[in-house]
Parts: sequence; structure tokens; C-alpha cells
Amino acid sequence: MNRRELIAALSAGVLMSNVESAAATAQQSSKRAPGTVRLLIGTSKRDSKGLYTAYFSNGTLSAPALAEPARNPSFLALPRPDYPVLFAVTQPEDLPSHASSFTHPPMSDRPDGDQFQKISDAPSHGKGGCHVGVSPDGHSVFIANYAGASVASFHADDRGALTLASHIDFPPDGHGPNPDRQQQSYIHSALSSPDGNFVLVNDLGLDRIHIFRLDHATAKLTPHGEWHAEPGSGPRHLALHPNGHWIYCIHELNSTVVLLHWNAAEGTLTTAGQPISTLPPGVDAAGKRASELAFSHDLRFLYASNRVHESFTVYSIDPQTGALSTVQHLENPGKESRHIALSPDGKFFLSANQFSDEISVFPIDTATGKLGDRTSTVPIAGPSCLLFA
Repeated sequence: MNRRELIAALSAGVLMSNVESAAATAQQSSKRAPGTVRLLIGTSKRDSKGLYTAYFSNGTLSAPALAEPARNPSFLALPRPDYPVLFAVTQPEDLPSHASSFTHPPMSDRPDGDQFQKISDAPSHGKGGCHVGVSPDGHSVFIANYAGASVASFHADDRGALTLASHIDFPPDGHGPNPDRQQQSYIHSALSSPDGNFVLVNDLGLDRIHIFRLDHATAKLTPHGEWHAEPGSGPRHLALHPNGHWIYCIHELNSTVVLLHWNAAEGTLTTAGQPISTLPPGVDAAGKRASELAFSHDLRFLYASNRVHESFTVYSIDPQTGALSTVQHLENPGKESRHIALSPDGKFFLSANQFSDEISVFPIDTATGKLGDRTSTVPIAGPSCLLFA
């Protein structure tokens, strides 16, 4: 080998070494930091494109990436965080809402984010789908149709394929005392009861929670009973305490939270105390819209979000009785907190601000439950549901 050939060989070796080094560096940099968790994001806006994922680490949320195109997947549900099928309510424009299922892959180090795939899509025969619930075994799925005044249930097989089991319309002549918001039944959520044997359906228009017995084999619903809320309160969503007995109901129209007791043997709800406001003292609830509830991970605190007033409320939970006491009110710098969630380590609070097109992050003082001022925001069109999984 002459001198020129030697230099060429050495140069090629250096170049190859540099390429391999760069590839190794890129691979290393694509790996997620220890403690990183994945956030699934449902959206509801004309210019949103579907189901998104983002990655959360030490109080920082990455830019959301489209995981699977879908039409307004406004609410998401899993029976448990590691379940391989994700369920959503989707809303094709001017068509009945659908129950949809997607693959739910484990979190990876892919730099472009994890990719989901649609498994099944089934019409609910009602419009204005706004909420999806799923039974603990993952084989019964429930869709709440707000404008359609109906609830639908679906059987999901082991792969996640959906088959309509029940469609229940609520009486068109029913209404509540609020002439602007309660002209008819408005179904806002449908959740499995803590024991999994019943389905609790919140009716904002009729001020009640309809209780249905669930047939686990078929996913069919049978009317069982009702709980009646304060007239004009508009029950919206529920937060189920892990003890299986306490259920907290947030009321959209009068901005209150009420503690209910669930009797699993009888399939009944009873009121366990006086409503507590989600608003600061002196603020008129008229025209305000309370939205969502979330527990702290140690179950010592309950968080609530308000729209129009644009604020959050923190309550302490009495460990013996479940009674709530107000700890803090904090202004939301964003607009229309449609949904809230706490990071898996319990140290951060996230708000899906639907009208300001952003997800905001707030630190939590885990000793007091109080929220600190917003530390960051990430833009995304119309976020409406946040699910760490």
C-alpha cells in the first residue's frame, strides 16, 4: 500500500467512525429521560386532527404529536393504564357520534412519538357525543350523547372490536328549571360504578343521575334507579374514590360539588352532605360552568376546574367522612379548562384549555395540596381530555 492509499484508507476509517459516533449520539439523544411518562390528548375543534401524544418529564411537556387521525376524539378512557386498547368518543361532523377503539402501544423512544391504530368504529345513534366510559374488565364501553339525549353501550371483544349492545333515549319532554340550559335531557357522562355492576349516567338537563344495571356478558343496560340533584344544578361529571363508597359529583350550572354515597349491594346513590361551591365567596354562579374533578395521588385533596370564571379550586378531603373543605382558589390564565389531570408522581397539575388552544402546567405543593402559578404552556388545537398512560 502506497502513501496515497494509506491516507485514503485512514480517511475512510475516520469518516466511518464519525458516522457511527453521530448515529450513536442520535440514538442516545432520542431516548427519553428517566421518569418520562406519556400523555394521551383528546381534542375537539375543527382544526385539530385527532388523537395526540406528548411526553412529560420533571414538569416539562413536549410538543404534542399526532398519534392517529380521528374526528374530534373529545374524551378518552382506559380500564387501567396498561390496557392494550384505548377507547374514545368521536364525532364525525353532522353525523351521529361513534365509539372508537385504538391500539394502545407501550411507550417507546421513537423520536416522532408512538403511533396508534384504529381498531373499530361503531355509531352510537345519537349526536353530540361528549364522554366515554369503560367497565373495569374493558369489555363494556359507554357513550354519553349530550345533544342526542341518549346513552349507548357497546361490547368490546378481546381485540377491542365494538358491537352496539344498547341505545337508550331519554324522554324528549323532560326539562329542568333553567330555560337556557335545561330544555331537555342532556347526557354529560356515563361511568361504570365502583364495583363495575352498574353504569352511572349524569343528566345535566334533568338534574339527575340515571342508574343502569350492566350485563357483563352482553354490555346491555337495564334501568335500575335514579338519584335526584338540586333543581337547576346540572350534574356534569363524577370522581369515584377508590374506597368504592364515596362519589363526588360536580354540577356545571350552579358550580358546586356534592359528596354521594354508593351502596353497591343495592345499586343506589344517596346525598352525604351539603354542596360546596367551586367559586370564591361572593362570586355569582349564574353563567359560570364548573367542569371537572381530579384526586391528588395520596387522596388527601380534590381539584376542580371552572370555566367562564376561569379558575381552579383545591379541597381537602376528610379521611373519615369524605367531607370537603376549601383550601385554595387560583386563577387559570388560560380559557375554558375542559379537563384536568395530575402527573403520575403527583407533583404537577395539567389543564386542557380548550378555547385558548393550550395545555398548561402548574406545580403542586404536595404537603398542602396548593397549586403554584403556571410554569409552562404547550400549544395544541382544542385540547379536551388528558390521560396519562
